[in-house]
Amino acid sequence: MSVVDQPGALAGGGRRLARRLGTEAPNAIARRRAELAAAGIELTDLTDTNPTRHGLFDPAILEVVARHTLRAGRYDPGPRGPWPARAALAERYGGDPEDYWLCASTSEAYGWLFSLLAEPGEAVAVPRPGYPLVEPLARLHSVATRGYPTFYVHPSGWELDRDSLADVVADKAVRAVVVVNPNNPTGAYADAGVVDVAAARGLPLIADEVFFPYRLGVGDEAGGVAGGRIAGHESTLTFGLDGLSKLLAAPQLKVGWIRLSGPRLARAQAGRALDEIADTYLSVNAPVALALPELLGLADGCVARVTARLAANLAIAQAVLNPWRVRTVYGGWMMLLDVPPLMEADALSVALMERAGLYVHPGYFYDLDGTTLAISLLAEEGVFRESCTRLAAALTVLAADRD
Repeated sequence: MSVVDQPGALAGGGRRLARRLGTEAPNAIARRRAELAAAGIELTDLTDTNPTRHGLFDPAILEVVARHTLRAGRYDPGPRGPWPARAALAERYGGDPEDYWLCASTSEAYGWLFSLLAEPGEAVAVPRPGYPLVEPLARLHSVATRGYPTFYVHPSGWELDRDSLADVVADKAVRAVVVVNPNNPTGAYADAGVVDVAAARGLPLIADEVFFPYRLGVGDEAGGVAGGRIAGHESTLTFGLDGLSKLLAAPQLKVGWIRLSGPRLARAQAGRALDEIADTYLSVNAPVALALPELLGLADGCVARVTARLAANLAIAQAVLNPWRVRTVYGGWMMLLDVPPLMEADALSVALMERAGLYVHPGYFYDLDGTTLAISLLAEEGVFRESCTRLAAALTVLAADRD
């Protein structure tokens, strides 16, 4: 009899897992969405950031992987991944091939780094607002999170509260600082202050830069840290995260990577620990890893194609969704729309499902204050324009009903 067949075997473990994951009952939005689906009512999902559902996946990717599949017939494991793949990453992004570790995804990379940098009960600093991914990954490793705030100032964009970040990292339980560059869903590139504050405290940086190439702003104002990546910084121990999921608009190609940089002694110690962790998992998909050097040759074309879609849809939103405010966004795949406080956030999302057939995320999903909607910019332009038109009409009617 397996453990799952034993009566009550999962009762205590299930409760512990629920506490660790922060599992809660479905909210009003999820319940109503499920009810509409059960009734056969289709909704347009304006939160969908799966590029394979929006005509953005390049079939040539599969041809490249197929050419390398036979080479994967002989398994040759190594904790850092195949050397040619790491050499190709170093050529594209800088550093040395020995600075790179391949893994299955950036989510897995977060898990490795939480295990490396923090003991159970310790914490990592995370940006607020931000995408709700880091917190559950941290909880799975019994690591807490401490939020550091950024504030929106229209029309210039988001500003880091350096004093608040300094207060957060002054807590001795905080063992690392996470920075998402650009942030998701705000689209703000990182302020150099994040690096400065972390370095002043001697704290490692985990720099998630999967959306970095998708720039929607122009000039220095959109430049983030000196216009470049955080990965590769030497002032403090830095783990740069990236992967093919966003770079090739191909989330099914499960290969990500960590680029290690920083002071020599700390880097050497972290490298040995990463070797041990990576050797324990050996999770890299061999055919994709072997194809990586050739796949990187498709990256610039993919980034250009997706960026054109993002920019076109952002322009559509700014035109169609007047007079509501589209917040300034400099990069990434999402936009934020501010609307008047017509009703409580869950009620507004439900009303948009019922009246316009649109599924949107309220801002509080991302720790945003006020009545803000988070919307994906990936949809095909015709679909996006029609959806924005429906959204504008629904908001107009709801505002009139409120008056």
